[in-house]
Amino acid sequence: MAEKTRLSICVPSRNRQYYFQKTIEGLLRTGRDDIEFVFVDNSDDPSVMNDYMRAHAGDPRIVYLPSTDRTLPMIENWERTLAAATGDWVTVIGDDDYIDPDVMIVLKKVLAANPETEAFAWGVASYSWPSPGQRNTSIHVPFNSFVVKVPRDQLLKRMFGWFEATTVPTSGYSIYHSAVSRQLLDRIRRKYGGRYFEHPVIDYDMAMKVMVEGKHFAFCQRTFSVMGSCPESNSYSIGKLADIKKKVDIFMAELGRNFDDDPLLRDFPFQSILGVTASIGICQQWFRAKYKLTYDGWEKNFAKSCALNTEMFRDEESFNIVREGYATAFRNWRRGKFLEHFQPVFKDMRFSLQISGSNLAGTFIRSDIAGVKTPVELLDVINGLIRPADQVEVRPDGLRFPWEEELMTPVGEKRPIQTTQKRIA
Repeated sequence: MAEKTRLSICVPSRNRQYYFQKTIEGLLRTGRDDIEFVFVDNSDDPSVMNDYMRAHAGDPRIVYLPSTDRTLPMIENWERTLAAATGDWVTVIGDDDYIDPDVMIVLKKVLAANPETEAFAWGVASYSWPSPGQRNTSIHVPFNSFVVKVPRDQLLKRMFGWFEATTVPTSGYSIYHSAVSRQLLDRIRRKYGGRYFEHPVIDYDMAMKVMVEGKHFAFCQRTFSVMGSCPESNSYSIGKLADIKKKVDIFMAELGRNFDDDPLLRDFPFQSILGVTASIGICQQWFRAKYKLTYDGWEKNFAKSCALNTEMFRDEESFNIVREGYATAFRNWRRGKFLEHFQPVFKDMRFSLQISGSNLAGTFIRSDIAGVKTPVELLDVINGLIRPADQVEVRPDGLRFPWEEELMTPVGEKRPIQTTQKRIA
């Protein structure tokens, strides 16, 4: 059964044709026939991608949805994207991202060993496309490629409890840079109003549903995709207050409403303009209120994540504006009970460090290594540094939990596995 499994790699796009085309070029290099590509355009000028896709009209692996007669809100464009996918498993990446189709090699091994698996996640690298004023960054490449099953209660603790969170919950398992089974997607659609996405923070909307409704989860530490950030993307705005405001205004205008004003949020005085942590908090509060989900003890951790979000603003004026915005929200929430846990410290961008070298877990490379200019090229370099996909080992007698496994360090010392994932959306 696992051998016949097919994965739909979905790429929705909006007005970023250059990046979209580079991503498509990278994906179509594969000779795999167990992949379906769902390319979806939602641009103001449909002719650019329509003309480009004519050259690929004969590829049976491709499903292409052109722009409609009107610009769709992101949530509607993603909805039609998933509706067009026919694979047994589905994943979504951005038009400025990349995924290695050979992730199917490991997914099939996982399903052969644990056919009950419903969601599969993997290591994800982050990359900023070159642009004026953009600084090179350090990218961590893990040495290990272990595959384990992950308990659902741990995922819920990380998502809803903000346990060991950074600016975002380190839980993973959205459909964005993770794969979700058709069986689980169908259950989600039936239960949640006959659609896949309800809240405009679509990656976390889906992640919460996957964790609440899913039963069996697997994770591979090996890097199989790159989360790109181009100047037009929302992630590029992180730490840039003026850019965040501009993109939030555009997003809300296209949505046709301000989701911060949802009646379910009347007791949650945070605004998405403050940054990614506030936006995720808003989505979670909406989900908990609508579906009567109770999860206690998350507030202190959330406040600490808000502080980390504030510290991402590296010019002092923006830092002070965002700090006061968050502080005001905390004063007005739960009678100021959690304000004391919001203690951001200004970190001047001029003194930030670029890390190089290696540690026991992996090695750090420069984002421009070997002249890299796209996520496709970056993953090509990473693939040359780590274990090939067909050599990733999956226990044939079934996956084990992280604490039941051991990893081998470069010097031959065995250590317990650590499974902290970064945000996938």
